[in-house]
Order: sequence, then structure tokens, then C-alpha cells
Amino acid sequence: MSTPVVMPKAGLTMVEGTIVEWKVPEGAAVNKGDVLMEYENEKNTIEFESLGSGILHITAQEGETVPIGEPIGVLADTPEEYAALCADGNAPAAPAAETAAPAPAAEPAPSPAASPSVGGHVRASGLARKMAKEAGIGLANIPMPGNGRIHAKDVQDYLSARSAAPAVAAFVGVVDEITEIPWTGVRKTIARNMYNSLQNTAQSTCTCEVDATELLALREKFVADQEALGCKITVNDLLCKMLGKVIVKHPLANATFDGKTLYTHKHVQLSVAVATEDGLMVPVLRNADTLTLTEINAQVHALAQQAKDKTLAPDAQSGGSFTITNVGMFPIDTGTPVINPPQTAICGFGRPKAKPVVLPDGTIGVRKMMNIFLTFDHQVIDGMECGRIFQDLQYYVEHPEMILA
Repeated sequence: MSTPVVMPKAGLTMVEGTIVEWKVPEGAAVNKGDVLMEYENEKNTIEFESLGSGILHITAQEGETVPIGEPIGVLADTPEEYAALCADGNAPAAPAAETAAPAPAAEPAPSPAASPSVGGHVRASGLARKMAKEAGIGLANIPMPGNGRIHAKDVQDYLSARSAAPAVAAFVGVVDEITEIPWTGVRKTIARNMYNSLQNTAQSTCTCEVDATELLALREKFVADQEALGCKITVNDLLCKMLGKVIVKHPLANATFDGKTLYTHKHVQLSVAVATEDGLMVPVLRNADTLTLTEINAQVHALAQQAKDKTLAPDAQSGGSFTITNVGMFPIDTGTPVINPPQTAICGFGRPKAKPVVLPDGTIGVRKMMNIFLTFDHQVIDGMECGRIFQDLQYYVEHPEMILA
């Protein structure tokens, strides 16, 4: 009896997965524990091991996004069962080498025509099939490319030519190249979360300019002592340490809100924004207010590397109570960061910049000034509380030795 292969669930928040790559070809014999395919959820790329044995028949192709629990393939017990599955209106794609004999070298290649089929089955990627189905066109109408398999770009080219053909003549000699980037997996989840955040919260952003000269000087002292410390302390480490001390004093900011109930936290579960190829990830630095500076350095470094390698644990981005986003390494002075729901606030730090400043004695000197920007949910935090948070942030930035007290 055949056994269905379904999209697995990795993490409590996962609702769908995107097939990145089948590790086993169509029709191959599979043993329990073999890696069948690689899929992407909203956080990571994960390998999926077979839960059974049999002959693999693939029903969902690479690039397809499938809800959890929905079938992506079948394991047939016998060759006869496999043949029956293939004959049941969903024949597998044949390897390119088997689709046709190569044309003699002396003969010119035929011009693109309606796509040929193998056993009544047009060879196409999963994403190409999905696009064609959504557009209401048959794959047989799309010219077959030279590699013998229709891809998403071929479908897009066909649709563009069909809808824009009359206008093309007006731009003779102008050629545009369009790159298709499917919005799936991590990018899709980030986009949805950011949209929902702005729709469901009353977000407001305030900015405060602070003198970061002494903070940067303290960091340079730690860099000079990195051999004794065993690590290279960064400005971000100091800012994380500072937020651990400040935010724990402001329960409304160290909180999560679902629209009905506000949940405050005893300790700061600091979500640290990390830039990856797929967008910003926010792994959580647990109990940041209890950690030493060197512990923060080690844990943030490990989390950032895991985010970039897509090896974060399924729950590594959940349970945060406040978020830090530091863009000081870029030429960004101010910003309006978007709250990471269901948190109530997010704090950003711009680049330090040398500026002429009026000093306490009335003279003018050059100081390294930096903007702090705080986005907060005005349903929970009002302007007075925002001001109090800025007072504490300014104090610690301008008296950085107190961060370590």
C-alpha cells in the first residue's frame, strides 16, 4: 500500500513550506531516514527525512509552496503501484536526455513551437505550472525552450508577450531584462508580519540625539583589551547591555500586547535584528538584563551566525519582549523601525557622526553624536513614558561606565 509524503511542520507558527530541492529523483528507491527534500519555512531551510520506505513519486515540484499536512509526494510499495500512480493523471517528468534524440549537427534547430509532451505530460517546473494555472493558460501553448523544460521565466515571457505585444514596436532596440524573485518562505513571512504590524498597532516614532563620544571611547578600551577579555566587544554589545538595564525599568515597553491583554515580562527577552540574504531575522537574546558583556558578545555572535546559516532553532525567534535594531554601520542617521508584533516597542540606533556641539562650559567642540529612535505602540505607551525611556537611554549612552555598574 502506498504511503503519502506530506509537508512537515517545523515550529508552532509554521503554516506552509516551500520546496527548495528534492534530494531524491523521481522513481528512486527510498529507505526510511533518507533525506528526501529540503524545504523552507518562515525561519530556516530544513532537511526532511523520509518516514518510510518505497519508490518515490513526486507530486509537488521545487519552488511550490504547500500548506503543512498537504501531500507533496507518494512512496509506492511496489513497481506496479508506482506505475499506477504515474498513470493516474500525474506522470513524473522524464530526464531531459530521454525526451528526444539530439538533432544532427548539420541541421538547424527548429524555431520554438507549442510545447511537446512526453506521454501526454508537458515538462515544466512546479512554479511554472502554478503560474500557468493561475493565468488560465495551458502549458502546451507556451514555446518549449531549448533545455526541454518550461520554467517560470518562460511563462512570464509568454504572458508579457501576449499582453504587451502592441506596445513593443514603439521601443525598437530597447531590451529589458526581468528577474523573477518568488516571494516565499522567510521573505513572505517577514512581509506579512510587517504589514500586519502596521495595520494592527498605533505606531509612533520619536527621536533623540545623544552624545556617544564616551561610549565609543569605552568600546575602544575594550578592543585594546580583547586578548584579556577573550573577545572583541562591539558597540552593539554595549547597546544590548544598556537596553537590558533600561527596558527592565519600563514594564510597558518590556511587554507584549495581543489587543486585549498586556503581558509584562520580569526579564528582558531582547530580539536582536540580524541582516541575512532573506531579510531581517530577530533571534532572541534570553534574559539580556542578567548577562555580562562578554556573555552578550558570545550569544549574539552565535545567534547571528545561525541566522545567516539558516540553522536557528525553531523557537529561537519567539518569546521576545523588546527589539533592538542597530544601523550604525550604514550611512543612516534616523529611521522609523516597525514594531515586531506582539511587542510594544522597538529601539533603533543610527550612525555616530562627528558634529560641532556647544559644550557645558559654553565653548564649541567636536563630539560624536548619534540618534536613537524609538517606535512604540501608542495603545500601550504614551508620550510621557517615551520621554522617560529616552532620559534613561541618554544617561547611559553619555555615562557608559554606568552600563557595567
